Amino acid sequence: MKKYIILPLIAAVGFLTSCDETTDAVGFSLTEPTDRLDVDYGTFNVSSETVKLENIVSRSTIGYLGKMKDPETGSYITCNYTTQFRTMENGDHLAKSDFAQDNGQIIADSCEVRIYYYTSSGDNNIPMKCKLQEMAKPLSETETYTTDFKPTAENGYLRSNGISQSTTYSLKDNSIPEDTESARCIRIQLNNEYTDTKGNKYNNYGSYILNKCYEGDGSNINNSYKFVHNVCPGFFIESTGGIGCMANISITQLRIHAKCKQENGTMRDSLIYFNGTEEVVQRTNISQDNDKLTEMANEGDYTYLKTPAGLCTQITLPVDEVYKGHENDTLNTARMILLRESNEKEVNSNTFGIPTTLLILPADRAEAFFAKNEIADNRDSYIATYIGETKDNTGNATERLNGYRFSNISGILRLMKKAKDEYIAAHPGTTDEQYETLFPKWNKALIVPVITSKTTVTSSYTSTEVLSRVTHDMSLTSTKLVGGKNNPNAIKINCIYSKFKNK
Repeated sequence: MKKYIILPLIAAVGFLTSCDETTDAVGFSLTEPTDRLDVDYGTFNVSSETVKLENIVSRSTIGYLGKMKDPETGSYITCNYTTQFRTMENGDHLAKSDFAQDNGQIIADSCEVRIYYYTSSGDNNIPMKCKLQEMAKPLSETETYTTDFKPTAENGYLRSNGISQSTTYSLKDNSIPEDTESARCIRIQLNNEYTDTKGNKYNNYGSYILNKCYEGDGSNINNSYKFVHNVCPGFFIESTGGIGCMANISITQLRIHAKCKQENGTMRDSLIYFNGTEEVVQRTNISQDNDKLTEMANEGDYTYLKTPAGLCTQITLPVDEVYKGHENDTLNTARMILLRESNEKEVNSNTFGIPTTLLILPADRAEAFFAKNEIADNRDSYIATYIGETKDNTGNATERLNGYRFSNISGILRLMKKAKDEYIAAHPGTTDEQYETLFPKWNKALIVPVITSKTTVTSSYTSTEVLSRVTHDMSLTSTKLVGGKNNPNAIKINCIYSKFKNK
């Protein structure tokens, strides 16, 4: 280790520039000019391994539909999804009397579900097939569903005699310009005669929806909760044919065409639609070969980040080594870089993309973090994004990393150290070996590919984007990281400490 004595102002500048994710607990203050600050730094090894997550919470804002062969495993990945729809709450809705009717029943001309996709993986020219099935009851807003959950008639989530409509499609529609993303969709017609659970018949599903919306006090039309629970519990959309293409679903839309009265009293064709958005429940179901994934997790020459499979990298942080000799110091910065294996060692990298965003958090917190829909807080959970090559305004490369940089994860180390110290203080005589036996994950952190969302917060003077959502990445991505059981010295963590020196 090397040690320097520097003025507080210089230390402040140095710490702030080296800690670009969080500046909490920096450990110094600008007090009297005569104060001096001792600064130490150290570098430590971090070991890593691949682990497979068994309970992946399905809560992505994007649905996935299709089937592809994984070039690394040779196995197939099938994605299906469940969607609900929301109404335009408190919107300017038409009255029931505005619709064309027959014997007091609203008559819709047609009805369809449109599945809009903006991006996809694989070959968009391949013909695919999917089936839309009517839900018997909605997924719960409070229950946690994992990616292996599949609604069926047997578990009570699919209506056994309800809608079951199949369609074939190709994601490459040559009749639509490439830049017309909003028009790319899979269309499923729901124009057959429909019978509801009470035996009432309608000329199509759209007529059923409109009549149920205005049933009773008519509040089903402007309340999403009532709409889901009283009118339409949603649909399960399953990939049933074709291999080689996966669509990333942005919005699923229930569209109804009906004739409505205009201000001049004439009847005119109108469109009424309901969107499946993140405000209502959407869940992806994934089927894949878990045995092959277990084999990959046991490989020791590197580690994996692989989605939607749930292969993640687990690291063992050298907590005791980091704090040895620094028990009374402040740990200001703990920086770690995860490098990817070189492209020459990757398999079919053009098919599966690179995970773009990673979350690191204590391993024993991961399941609860996603189940409770928590947000990375830069205290015990941190976000990093992939850095390939960055360029300045002139186009010159300023950095070539090919990996991920966690600028400061000192909060995780402090949390682990505190938990151990408090337990041993409360249980005198506990040895390090006994503590590690009781809490085998005490110094382990999990690195998980995620998708994040941000919300704009506006004040009187400024508008700021803040992190509002963190979910498992369900898209097709894969990469190998330098490290693994056979390379325990491949990853380093660089730490900076400080303390005030006695005069």
